[in-house]
Amino acid sequence: MTDDASAIRGRATAVLEAGNSLRVTSIDERAHWLADAAQRLLRMANRASGALSEATGLSIPMVQWATRTTLGTLREDTMLLLARQALDPDQREPNPIGMLSVVLAGNLFTASVRAITVPLLFGVPVLVKASSRENMFPAMLRSALRAADSRLGAAMDLVAFRGGDVRCEAAFAESSEAVSVYGTDATIAAMSTRLRDTPLLRHGHGVSVAYCGHAGLEDARIGDTIAALSLDICAYDQRGCLSPQIVYVQDSPLLPAVDFAKRLASEGMDRMNRTLPRGPLPASIGATQTQWRGVAEVEGTLIHGDAHAIAIRSARPIRWSPAYRNVSLIPVEGLDEALGAMESLGPTLKCVGADPDSLTAIQTRLDRSKALAAYACAMGTMQTPPLDAPADGHPIWHGLFRPQTPMKSR
Repeated sequence: MTDDASAIRGRATAVLEAGNSLRVTSIDERAHWLADAAQRLLRMANRASGALSEATGLSIPMVQWATRTTLGTLREDTMLLLARQALDPDQREPNPIGMLSVVLAGNLFTASVRAITVPLLFGVPVLVKASSRENMFPAMLRSALRAADSRLGAAMDLVAFRGGDVRCEAAFAESSEAVSVYGTDATIAAMSTRLRDTPLLRHGHGVSVAYCGHAGLEDARIGDTIAALSLDICAYDQRGCLSPQIVYVQDSPLLPAVDFAKRLASEGMDRMNRTLPRGPLPASIGATQTQWRGVAEVEGTLIHGDAHAIAIRSARPIRWSPAYRNVSLIPVEGLDEALGAMESLGPTLKCVGADPDSLTAIQTRLDRSKALAAYACAMGTMQTPPLDAPADGHPIWHGLFRPQTPMKSR
């Protein structure tokens, strides 16, 4: 069911007015309510895991893992820490924008959590256009917010309309000071053209990679490396922008790339599929997967099982997989070669997962890079970013506050 422009405008007005009541509450109150809502939502999602599985195409165990790990970040202490990071005590009283409109993508159902709760934490009401592919979880989130506190719940609502509907899109954006858009680069470019006067917070196409140096391949650590990397690849069936599509592995005579790939398949991804099974493979993905695997066999070595494939190949040319647990493993001499290959990805690179010994060096190099805006994290945590993880090279609160104007001297 879709909404017309009049209905969208009415909901936008109600959410905007609710923001007045929300802003007079304190950060501590809002953090408490949001933490309560997260626990309510977790219980709701567990009861509805079968329906969420059908709606998202993920297996029930994956849905349960995703909701547990995502909602586990919404704790009072983590939200208050985020607030301390965002609200500089040396600055004047922060001035949050009047309302944010959010366009959600349909690839990761839990992505709605940070997109909606962080603005609410700072007193910014949110109007949400859910994806036509998955609107069940955002509706459950709305119910949980309303149950936690009426002021919090009134400051968030959902609308539904066909993408590209100019009248509905205008009604959706006209009361907002910014529009946060999760989706393809084409979707964002089209909206930018149509909404020229509204600031867009862009969350477009993205990819992620992993890097494993010699230390992560040592006998004492190889088991942890395989477990962590397998989780990153298998989580959400590799459908998100934080899912590693490429794993750069430092070539080692002690563990050649093909041997590492075989162990990753048998000790990691096979086992992971028993714990977090892959969801049904869509017919369109099946055809693309067959083609990708065929080319991988011609180019190099392909190791595959019932629900995964690892292609061992060179860094050039880059060939993106169809996701669904199909990943490229690329031997490199070291971090310099890996980062050189990453730099060609430019701003589309979102995250680099790394073994513990390589993590600091990678983050330092990313911070210095003019081509990249990605952040580094430990392997095994790529798909479970903390609440304060950056988004597209910006702090997660980017765009939620009006710019400070200089104070006039007397």
